[in-house]
Amino acid sequence: MDRNHAIELLQQIILENSLPRTDMALFGLLCPYCGKSDRIHGLEAPQRLNGTLSQDALLRYAELWENLAAAEEGLGLCQFCRNVLLLDGNRRALPLYE
Repeated sequence: MDRNHAIELLQQIILENSLPRTDMALFGLLCPYCGKSDRIHGLEAPQRLNGTLSQDALLRYAELWENLAAAEEGLGLCQFCRNVLLLDGNRRALPLYE
């Protein structure tokens, strides 16, 4: 699957399921797309959403998460521009689009 298509599918799941479920912003991270620094929220890892999404949505989310996030990194969402971001271990938000 094309990386950009995978990101678009993940964005669709995020919108349909009102993700992330937490309201806590990750301060100090700068969005590489829009430049906002107070709007980035971490997306829940698939195992944390077990029982809160439909089985089909959870399977698609888990597959996309695995394809887009490195093992030690997570994914986030800028609540301002709605772009999905890679959250690395060095407190940085990195773009996913190539």
